[in-house]
Amino acid sequence: MTTPNVMRQIRILQVAVAVLSATTVLLAVNCFRPLLPRQRFLVIDAERVNIRERNGILKAALSNAAGFTEGQRAQGEEGARISGLMFYNEEGQEAGGLVYLGKAIPGGQDAEAALTFDQFRQDQNVYLHHEEHRDAKGTRIEDGLSVNSRPDWTDAKEEYRTYEAIGRLPQAQQEDARLQALRAGKTSTGRLFLGVKRGLDGGAPYDDGGLFIRNRWGRTVIKLYVDYDNKPHFEVYDPLGKSMVYELKVPAS
Repeated sequence: MTTPNVMRQIRILQVAVAVLSATTVLLAVNCFRPLLPRQRFLVIDAERVNIRERNGILKAALSNAAGFTEGQRAQGEEGARISGLMFYNEEGQEAGGLVYLGKAIPGGQDAEAALTFDQFRQDQNVYLHHEEHRDAKGTRIEDGLSVNSRPDWTDAKEEYRTYEAIGRLPQAQQEDARLQALRAGKTSTGRLFLGVKRGLDGGAPYDDGGLFIRNRWGRTVIKLYVDYDNKPHFEVYDPLGKSMVYELKVPAS
């Protein structure tokens, strides 16, 4: 004979099973069609947030340094320090971003922040940046807009392997090797910088603000700038960037 107590326990168990079944159904439906597509949070702690198309292609990622792996080219140890917002194209490949890094080092600091725009299947072509490096050897700070000329090919990893190979050569051979790699279309070069370069070089301060243009071989051929002493300059150099061939003289005041 079933006692009232047992009947009450059975009814409680039936209600619990019904609630669990309904919850399971709601969770299953929510996986395919979210019941609450828009939600509001005060604080979210995350190592990485991905923005994807409906077909799953990655289009943007807000990430810490460790999370910058998906869709990113391997660029050596430096890449592990970068944090920020990365953009990806319709193929899910890196297309630029807003990135930053910075830390104290012996004798100073090493920091950078940049908004970059990449060539298709390549690295950055145009970027607005702040760079600073200070140590016992000196200080270098650059703030401005840079434009690069990159190889018109799709194997960026091969480009960085070329840089590594050049870096392993004796110092006296590196300049010629860089020039040969540029002429062969294997590496990139900065073509234009518009901004301010300042710091200490050999104990002497410099502070040059202006336009600096390089040729296809990475040699500076035109400088239009104002120096540390507020003196304006307009200088033209030979194709190797070693000898000045023209200078516009400013009359002394």
